[in-house]
Amino acid sequence: MNRVALQAGTGRDSVALRWVMTLLPPFAIAYNGIFAAAAAAGAPMNNAIVIVAELAIILGSIGLSFFRDGIRREDVAPLLLVAGIAAVALIGSLVFERPMIEGVRNALIIAAFTILGIRCDERMVRIAFAVSCCIALGVLLLEISSVDTYASIFQPASYLTKTRGFVVKEFMDENSLAIGTISYNGRFSFGLYDGPRTSSIFLEQVGINCFSIVIMVYLCTLWQRLSIAERVLALVTVFLIVVTNNARMSSLLAPLFLIGYFLFPRLPRYWQGLIPVVSLAATFLLFVFIPWRTGDDPVGRLGTTYRYLTEYDAIGYLFGVPALIPRTGDTGYGFLIASMGLAGAFIYWAYFIIVVPQNSDTSRRAAWAAALYVYVWLLVGGTGTFSMKSAPLLWLLLGYCRATYMPVRDDPARRQAEAHRLTPRERMARRRVVTS
Repeated sequence: MNRVALQAGTGRDSVALRWVMTLLPPFAIAYNGIFAAAAAAGAPMNNAIVIVAELAIILGSIGLSFFRDGIRREDVAPLLLVAGIAAVALIGSLVFERPMIEGVRNALIIAAFTILGIRCDERMVRIAFAVSCCIALGVLLLEISSVDTYASIFQPASYLTKTRGFVVKEFMDENSLAIGTISYNGRFSFGLYDGPRTSSIFLEQVGINCFSIVIMVYLCTLWQRLSIAERVLALVTVFLIVVTNNARMSSLLAPLFLIGYFLFPRLPRYWQGLIPVVSLAATFLLFVFIPWRTGDDPVGRLGTTYRYLTEYDAIGYLFGVPALIPRTGDTGYGFLIASMGLAGAFIYWAYFIIVVPQNSDTSRRAAWAAALYVYVWLLVGGTGTFSMKSAPLLWLLLGYCRATYMPVRDDPARRQAEAHRLTPRERMARRRVVTS
């Protein structure tokens, strides 16, 4: 079935199916909060239930996508990502005699929502982000206005203890907030909010930080296409998250995205793959001139990454270090090597380079902004960029950009159906790619 028929809403592309596909990413980012509220109300809850739910979301994304219009050529890269990471994990599992599933799980999230985004038009993507912002902002306003009410509704400590293996000492009390939400003397703060660092629907302070940055990537990518209401909603959501969470990474990246909005379209295509090379080289160079240390500040977090990357042996770099995975929460690059070795990290790096065809201003902004977010965050954090709490929206956006800006040489009907997505300047770029 060609894209014109799909755009018309015939066949398998019913209105109901489009809405399910549109609302699946917002549900993915919010399901932990929904489950927490249900558990607080007395529903049974454990880790197995959460695993089944996450797996259902992933398989649902893939299943709905393939049901809608089968496997498309744009799907080859995400499917190869999963196959490559699964092969690496299988070898590592045989070497260490224990399942190495962390990398496969992350690859499945990336692939599932890339594939879903490939089948979403601009309206579906914009609705998904708007709904996600409304959910996050609504719960955030509740949390700001009454932390006690928020804690009683969601009982984060109880939920995370039952489902994530947290221990009670990591929370302020039995049913309350994580210790990490406490603002202590010396920690970065805007001084505009004196309550605990906020968590919103994400239940902990890291997920909400990642979510705000993904919204920034979205704004950097589609700013010209958004209505005033959409811009205001996204900006208000990001602003309130940053100032109430005292989010260091968000506040660091925000001005870079603002500059990048004008700069990214002028940068060389696909050179965003150099960001991890440059950032890691700078990290190693830093500790040549200053004493190495760890701690909860930027230099200390960089020190954690430096320590892990200098302590892995050859076997660790080749196959991973599964025993260290639970301890790599503060080092993204350390987590990548521990969970999938250099081979898996290379597959992820290569996928990130090619996933968005960079033949327009919009697609270059998406590729560079997403890479800047992920690669900089990996210097100081482990699983945040892979979390279901924000990754679905990021890869939905990149999947949409992949389908929209993929060169089309042999399908006039699809080319005509997708032309409405492009600005005049982008149509000129597309024509140059098609005829080259």
